[in-house]
Amino acid sequence: MRGLRGGPSSPRRVAVIAAALLVPLALAPGCAYQGIAPTSQKVHDLYVTIFVLAGAVFTGVILWLLFSLVAFRRRKGDEGQPPQREGRAPIVVGFFLIGLAIVSLLFPFGERVLASVDAVNPNPQVNIRMEGFQWEWTAYYQGEGLVVTGKTLKQPLVFDVPVDEPIKMTLVSRDVMHEFFVPALLFMRNAIPGHPNVFTFTPTQLGTFPGQCAQFCGLWHSRMSFVMRVVSPIDYQAWVKAEKEAVLKVTCPAHPGNVTITAKNISWNTNCLSIVAGQPTTITVVNDDAGINHNFAIFDSPDRHQKFFQTGQFAGVASHTDQLPTLPPGHYYFQCQVHGPAMSGVFIVNPA
Repeated sequence: MRGLRGGPSSPRRVAVIAAALLVPLALAPGCAYQGIAPTSQKVHDLYVTIFVLAGAVFTGVILWLLFSLVAFRRRKGDEGQPPQREGRAPIVVGFFLIGLAIVSLLFPFGERVLASVDAVNPNPQVNIRMEGFQWEWTAYYQGEGLVVTGKTLKQPLVFDVPVDEPIKMTLVSRDVMHEFFVPALLFMRNAIPGHPNVFTFTPTQLGTFPGQCAQFCGLWHSRMSFVMRVVSPIDYQAWVKAEKEAVLKVTCPAHPGNVTITAKNISWNTNCLSIVAGQPTTITVVNDDAGINHNFAIFDSPDRHQKFFQTGQFAGVASHTDQLPTLPPGHYYFQCQVHGPAMSGVFIVNPA
Protein backbone atom coordinates (compact mmCIF):
# COMPACT_ATOMS: atom_id res chain seq x y z
CA MET A 1 0.00 0.00 0.00
CA ARG A 2 1.54 3.30 -1.05
CA GLY A 3 2.03 6.03 1.55
CA LEU A 4 1.31 9.73 1.33
CA ARG A 5 2.88 11.40 -1.68
CA GLY A 6 4.84 14.57 -1.25
CA GLY A 7 3.41 17.81 -2.50
CA PRO A 8 2.42 21.35 -1.48
CA SER A 9 -0.80 20.17 0.16
CA SER A 10 0.86 17.72 2.60
CA PRO A 11 1.71 20.21 5.42
CA ARG A 12 -1.76 21.70 5.24
CA ARG A 13 -3.33 18.26 5.39
CA VAL A 14 -1.24 17.38 8.42
CA ALA A 15 -2.21 20.66 10.15
CA VAL A 16 -5.92 20.02 9.54
CA ILE A 17 -5.71 16.49 10.95
CA ALA A 18 -3.75 17.69 13.98
CA ALA A 19 -6.27 20.47 14.70
CA ALA A 20 -9.21 18.06 14.40
CA LEU A 21 -7.61 15.82 17.00
CA LEU A 22 -6.26 18.44 19.42
CA VAL A 23 -9.09 21.00 19.62
CA PRO A 24 -11.49 18.60 21.47
CA LEU A 25 -8.69 17.85 23.93
CA ALA A 26 -8.30 21.53 24.70
CA LEU A 27 -12.03 22.06 25.26
CA ALA A 28 -12.90 18.91 27.25
CA PRO A 29 -11.56 19.87 30.75
CA GLY A 30 -13.68 23.02 30.84
CA CYS A 31 -16.85 20.95 30.28
CA ALA A 32 -16.24 18.64 33.26
CA TYR A 33 -18.75 18.90 36.14
CA GLN A 34 -17.18 20.23 39.36
CA GLY A 35 -19.57 18.70 41.90
CA ILE A 36 -21.25 20.10 45.03
CA ALA A 37 -18.65 19.48 47.73
CA PRO A 38 -14.98 20.39 48.37
CA THR A 39 -14.01 16.75 47.85
CA SER A 40 -15.92 16.80 44.56
CA GLN A 41 -13.84 19.77 43.45
CA LYS A 42 -10.67 17.84 44.25
CA VAL A 43 -11.90 14.89 42.19
CA HIS A 44 -12.67 17.30 39.35
CA ASP A 45 -9.21 18.86 39.61
CA LEU A 46 -7.64 15.40 39.56
CA TYR A 47 -9.60 14.58 36.43
CA VAL A 48 -8.39 17.78 34.75
CA THR A 49 -4.79 17.11 35.82
CA ILE A 50 -4.82 13.54 34.52
CA PHE A 51 -6.62 14.68 31.37
CA VAL A 52 -3.98 17.33 30.68
CA LEU A 53 -1.11 14.93 31.31
CA ALA A 54 -2.77 12.20 29.25
CA GLY A 55 -3.54 14.78 26.59
CA ALA A 56 0.13 15.73 26.43
CA VAL A 57 1.07 12.08 25.90
CA PHE A 58 -1.68 11.67 23.32
CA THR A 59 -0.58 14.84 21.52
CA GLY A 60 3.03 13.66 21.43
CA VAL A 61 2.01 10.29 20.00
CA ILE A 62 -0.26 11.83 17.36
CA LEU A 63 2.35 14.40 16.29
CA TRP A 64 4.98 11.68 16.04
CA LEU A 65 2.64 9.54 13.93
CA LEU A 66 1.83 12.48 11.63
CA PHE A 67 5.52 13.31 11.35
CA SER A 68 6.28 9.68 10.53
CA LEU A 69 3.61 9.64 7.82
CA VAL A 70 5.32 12.56 6.11
CA ALA A 71 8.99 11.93 6.85
CA PHE A 72 9.01 8.21 6.22
CA ARG A 73 6.52 7.97 3.36
CA ARG A 74 7.47 5.98 0.30
CA ARG A 75 9.01 8.27 -2.27
CA LYS A 76 8.35 8.00 -5.96
CA GLY A 77 10.59 5.42 -7.49
CA ASP A 78 11.60 3.90 -4.11
CA GLU A 79 10.78 0.19 -4.19
CA GLY A 80 13.09 -1.00 -1.39
CA GLN A 81 12.11 -2.27 2.07
CA PRO A 82 12.48 0.17 5.00
CA PRO A 83 14.95 -0.74 7.79
CA GLN A 84 13.45 -2.87 10.60
CA ARG A 85 14.33 -1.43 14.04
CA GLU A 86 11.36 -2.35 16.28
CA GLY A 87 13.03 -5.47 17.70
CA ARG A 88 16.07 -3.65 19.10
CA ALA A 89 16.60 -3.79 22.87
CA PRO A 90 16.92 0.02 23.38
CA ILE A 91 13.48 0.54 21.78
CA VAL A 92 11.84 -2.13 23.94
CA VAL A 93 13.47 -0.80 27.14
CA GLY A 94 12.58 2.76 26.19
CA PHE A 95 8.95 1.76 25.65
CA PHE A 96 8.64 0.44 29.21
CA LEU A 97 10.63 3.31 30.74
CA ILE A 98 8.33 5.87 29.15
CA GLY A 99 5.27 4.02 30.53
CA LEU A 100 6.87 3.83 33.97
CA ALA A 101 7.59 7.56 33.90
CA ILE A 102 3.98 8.36 32.98
CA VAL A 103 2.54 6.17 35.76
CA SER A 104 5.03 7.59 38.30
CA LEU A 105 3.98 11.09 37.34
CA LEU A 106 0.25 10.42 37.69
CA PHE A 107 0.39 8.29 40.87
CA PRO A 108 1.05 11.08 43.44
CA PHE A 109 -1.88 13.17 42.16
CA GLY A 110 -4.32 10.30 42.58
CA GLU A 111 -3.05 9.25 46.00
CA ARG A 112 -3.30 12.78 47.39
CA VAL A 113 -6.90 13.19 46.25
CA LEU A 114 -7.86 9.69 47.44
CA ALA A 115 -6.49 10.45 50.92
CA SER A 116 -8.52 13.67 51.02
CA VAL A 117 -11.75 11.95 49.91
CA ASP A 118 -11.27 9.08 52.38
CA ALA A 119 -10.54 11.39 55.34
CA VAL A 120 -13.40 11.24 57.89
CA ASN A 121 -14.38 14.54 59.51
CA PRO A 122 -14.14 14.04 63.31
CA ASN A 123 -16.92 16.55 64.04
CA PRO A 124 -19.89 15.85 61.75
CA GLN A 125 -23.07 17.85 62.32
CA VAL A 126 -25.36 15.15 60.92
CA ASN A 127 -24.81 11.43 61.42
CA ILE A 128 -26.76 9.14 59.05
CA ARG A 129 -26.80 5.37 58.98
CA MET A 130 -27.80 4.51 55.42
CA GLU A 131 -29.07 0.96 54.97
CA GLY A 132 -29.45 -0.59 51.54
CA PHE A 133 -31.41 -3.73 50.77
CA GLN A 134 -33.18 -5.28 47.80
CA TRP A 135 -34.33 -2.83 46.50
CA GLU A 136 -34.57 0.32 48.59
CA TRP A 137 -32.72 2.65 50.97
CA THR A 138 -33.43 3.68 54.58
CA ALA A 139 -31.78 6.63 56.38
CA TYR A 140 -31.44 6.57 60.17
CA TYR A 141 -30.65 10.03 61.56
CA GLN A 142 -28.69 9.05 64.67
CA GLY A 143 -28.79 12.41 66.44
CA GLU A 144 -32.35 13.39 65.54
CA GLY A 145 -34.04 10.08 66.38
CA LEU A 146 -35.58 10.08 62.91
CA VAL A 147 -35.97 7.35 60.31
CA VAL A 148 -36.96 8.04 56.70
CA THR A 149 -37.30 5.40 54.04
CA GLY A 150 -38.48 4.71 50.55
CA LYS A 151 -41.13 2.15 49.69
CA THR A 152 -39.80 -0.69 47.55
CA LEU A 153 -40.91 -0.40 43.90
CA LYS A 154 -43.31 2.41 44.89
CA GLN A 155 -41.47 5.47 46.14
CA PRO A 156 -37.71 6.19 46.35
CA LEU A 157 -36.11 7.47 49.54
CA VAL A 158 -36.02 11.28 49.83
CA PHE A 159 -33.79 12.64 52.58
CA ASP A 160 -32.54 16.09 53.56
CA VAL A 161 -29.11 17.31 54.65
CA PRO A 162 -28.08 20.86 55.65
CA VAL A 163 -25.82 22.90 53.39
CA ASP A 164 -22.25 23.79 54.46
CA GLU A 165 -22.28 21.27 57.33
CA PRO A 166 -20.26 18.01 57.41
CA ILE A 167 -22.36 14.88 56.97
CA LYS A 168 -21.18 11.51 58.24
CA MET A 169 -22.58 8.54 56.35
CA THR A 170 -22.34 4.94 57.55
CA LEU A 171 -23.28 2.55 54.74
CA VAL A 172 -24.76 -0.82 55.70
CA SER A 173 -26.20 -3.61 53.57
CA ARG A 174 -28.94 -5.91 54.83
CA ASP A 175 -28.44 -8.53 52.12
CA VAL A 176 -26.18 -8.28 49.06
CA MET A 177 -23.65 -5.67 47.96
CA HIS A 178 -25.05 -2.27 46.99
CA GLU A 179 -23.40 1.02 46.07
CA PHE A 180 -24.24 4.56 47.18
CA PHE A 181 -23.75 6.90 44.22
CA VAL A 182 -24.63 10.58 43.92
CA PRO A 183 -23.32 11.87 40.57
CA ALA A 184 -23.26 15.45 41.88
CA LEU A 185 -20.75 14.39 44.56
CA LEU A 186 -18.47 12.73 41.98
CA PHE A 187 -18.29 9.90 44.48
CA MET A 188 -19.52 6.36 45.07
CA ARG A 189 -18.98 3.89 47.89
CA ASN A 190 -19.98 0.24 48.39
CA ALA A 191 -22.38 -1.01 51.04
CA ILE A 192 -20.84 -4.39 51.87
CA PRO A 193 -22.75 -7.00 53.92
CA GLY A 194 -21.22 -7.25 57.39
CA HIS A 195 -18.72 -4.41 56.83
CA PRO A 196 -20.04 -0.87 57.50
CA ASN A 197 -18.44 1.72 55.24
CA VAL A 198 -17.95 5.21 56.70
CA PHE A 199 -17.32 8.47 54.85
CA THR A 200 -18.06 12.18 55.25
CA PHE A 201 -18.87 14.99 52.84
CA THR A 202 -19.89 18.65 53.09
CA PRO A 203 -22.42 19.81 50.47
CA THR A 204 -21.91 23.45 49.51
CA GLN A 205 -24.77 23.96 47.04
CA LEU A 206 -28.51 24.03 47.64
CA GLY A 207 -30.56 21.80 45.41
CA THR A 208 -32.10 18.41 44.74
CA PHE A 209 -29.67 15.72 43.63
CA PRO A 210 -30.65 12.22 42.43
CA GLY A 211 -28.72 9.13 43.48
CA GLN A 212 -28.87 5.42 42.87
CA CYS A 213 -27.39 2.03 43.59
CA ALA A 214 -24.49 1.60 41.16
CA GLN A 215 -23.79 -2.08 41.93
CA PHE A 216 -26.01 -4.63 40.21
CA CYS A 217 -27.98 -6.21 43.06
CA GLY A 218 -30.76 -8.23 41.48
CA LEU A 219 -33.93 -8.03 39.45
CA TRP A 220 -35.05 -4.51 40.46
CA HIS A 221 -31.62 -2.91 40.74
CA SER A 222 -32.72 -0.19 38.31
CA ARG A 223 -35.48 0.89 40.75
CA MET A 224 -33.12 1.28 43.72
CA SER A 225 -32.81 5.05 43.56
CA PHE A 226 -33.02 7.92 46.04
CA VAL A 227 -33.06 11.72 46.19
CA MET A 228 -30.79 13.85 48.36
CA ARG A 229 -32.03 17.38 49.06
CA VAL A 230 -29.51 19.95 50.27
CA VAL A 231 -31.36 22.66 52.20
CA SER A 232 -30.55 25.54 54.52
CA PRO A 233 -29.98 24.71 58.23
CA ILE A 234 -33.31 26.36 59.14
CA ASP A 235 -35.19 24.35 56.52
CA TYR A 236 -33.41 21.21 57.69
CA GLN A 237 -34.60 21.65 61.28
CA ALA A 238 -38.12 22.33 60.02
CA TRP A 239 -38.02 19.17 57.91
CA VAL A 240 -36.89 17.04 60.88
CA LYS A 241 -39.71 18.45 63.01
CA ALA A 242 -42.31 17.86 60.30
CA GLU A 243 -41.17 14.26 59.74
CA LYS A 244 -41.45 13.47 63.44
CA GLU A 245 -44.90 15.04 63.73
CA ALA A 246 -46.15 13.17 60.66
CA VAL A 247 -45.56 9.83 62.41
CA LEU A 248 -47.68 10.86 65.39
CA LYS A 249 -50.58 11.96 63.17
CA VAL A 250 -51.12 8.54 61.59
CA THR A 251 -54.48 7.02 62.63
CA CYS A 252 -56.74 4.19 61.45
CA PRO A 253 -59.93 2.41 62.65
CA ALA A 254 -59.58 -0.19 65.39
CA HIS A 255 -60.14 -3.87 64.55
CA PRO A 256 -60.95 -5.80 67.74
CA GLY A 257 -60.39 -9.55 67.70
CA ASN A 258 -58.17 -9.86 64.63
CA VAL A 259 -56.02 -7.72 62.38
CA THR A 260 -54.55 -8.74 59.04
CA ILE A 261 -51.53 -7.32 57.23
CA THR A 262 -50.28 -8.37 53.80
CA ALA A 263 -46.76 -8.21 52.35
CA LYS A 264 -46.59 -7.85 48.57
CA ASN A 265 -43.78 -6.48 46.40
CA ILE A 266 -41.74 -6.06 49.58
CA SER A 267 -44.25 -3.58 51.04
CA TRP A 268 -47.08 -3.82 53.57
CA ASN A 269 -50.56 -3.08 52.34
CA THR A 270 -50.96 -0.56 55.20
CA ASN A 271 -48.79 1.61 57.43
CA CYS A 272 -51.28 1.57 60.32
CA LEU A 273 -52.81 -1.16 62.48
CA SER A 274 -55.17 -0.42 65.36
CA ILE A 275 -56.62 -2.66 68.10
CA VAL A 276 -58.49 -2.22 71.40
CA ALA A 277 -56.64 -2.63 74.69
CA GLY A 278 -57.67 -5.48 76.97
CA GLN A 279 -59.30 -7.58 74.24
CA PRO A 280 -57.65 -10.82 73.04
CA THR A 281 -56.46 -10.16 69.50
CA THR A 282 -54.75 -12.24 66.86
CA ILE A 283 -52.75 -11.05 63.88
CA THR A 284 -52.65 -12.75 60.50
CA VAL A 285 -49.54 -12.01 58.44
CA VAL A 286 -49.99 -12.81 54.76
CA ASN A 287 -46.85 -13.13 52.62
CA ASP A 288 -47.65 -12.82 48.91
CA ASP A 289 -44.00 -12.49 47.86
CA ALA A 290 -43.09 -15.91 46.47
CA GLY A 291 -39.77 -17.16 47.81
CA ILE A 292 -39.07 -14.00 49.87
CA ASN A 293 -38.91 -14.06 53.67
CA HIS A 294 -40.92 -11.66 55.84
CA ASN A 295 -41.92 -11.41 59.47
CA PHE A 296 -43.79 -8.97 61.72
CA ALA A 297 -42.46 -7.35 64.89
CA ILE A 298 -43.73 -4.66 67.30
CA PHE A 299 -41.39 -2.22 69.10
CA ASP A 300 -41.72 0.78 71.39
CA SER A 301 -40.47 3.22 68.71
CA PRO A 302 -38.47 3.38 65.48
CA ASP A 303 -35.34 3.27 67.66
CA ARG A 304 -36.40 -0.29 68.66
CA HIS A 305 -35.14 -0.11 72.23
CA GLN A 306 -37.77 -2.60 73.39
CA LYS A 307 -39.40 -5.40 71.43
CA PHE A 308 -42.90 -6.56 72.45
CA PHE A 309 -43.74 -9.11 69.80
CA GLN A 310 -42.21 -10.90 66.83
CA THR A 311 -43.32 -13.66 64.48
CA GLY A 312 -40.90 -16.07 62.86
CA GLN A 313 -39.67 -15.44 59.34
CA PHE A 314 -41.43 -17.36 56.60
CA ALA A 315 -41.32 -17.36 52.82
CA GLY A 316 -44.31 -16.70 50.59
CA VAL A 317 -46.76 -17.50 49.36
CA ALA A 318 -48.11 -18.34 52.84
CA SER A 319 -49.80 -16.88 55.91
CA HIS A 320 -49.35 -17.23 59.69
CA THR A 321 -51.69 -16.31 62.53
CA ASP A 322 -50.40 -15.53 66.05
CA GLN A 323 -51.80 -14.24 69.32
CA LEU A 324 -50.79 -10.66 70.11
CA PRO A 325 -49.54 -9.79 73.61
CA THR A 326 -51.52 -7.51 75.91
CA LEU A 327 -50.19 -3.98 75.51
CA PRO A 328 -51.17 -0.77 77.33
CA PRO A 329 -52.83 1.97 75.25
CA GLY A 330 -50.41 3.96 73.16
CA HIS A 331 -48.61 4.27 69.83
CA TYR A 332 -46.07 1.61 68.89
CA TYR A 333 -43.94 0.84 65.88
CA PHE A 334 -44.01 -2.25 63.67
CA GLN A 335 -41.78 -3.47 60.88
CA CYS A 336 -40.55 -6.48 58.98
CA GLN A 337 -37.21 -7.40 60.53
CA VAL A 338 -35.92 -8.62 57.18
CA HIS A 339 -36.52 -5.37 55.28
CA GLY A 340 -36.55 -2.76 58.05
CA PRO A 341 -38.30 0.61 57.96
CA ALA A 342 -39.19 0.25 54.28
CA MET A 343 -41.81 -2.18 55.61
CA SER A 344 -42.97 -0.39 58.74
CA GLY A 345 -45.87 1.50 60.29
CA VAL A 346 -47.69 2.58 63.42
CA PHE A 347 -49.36 0.06 65.75
CA ILE A 348 -52.05 1.77 67.83
CA VAL A 349 -53.56 0.31 71.00
CA ASN A 350 -56.75 2.22 71.79
CA PRO A 351 -58.26 2.51 75.32
CA ALA A 352 -61.10 0.07 75.96
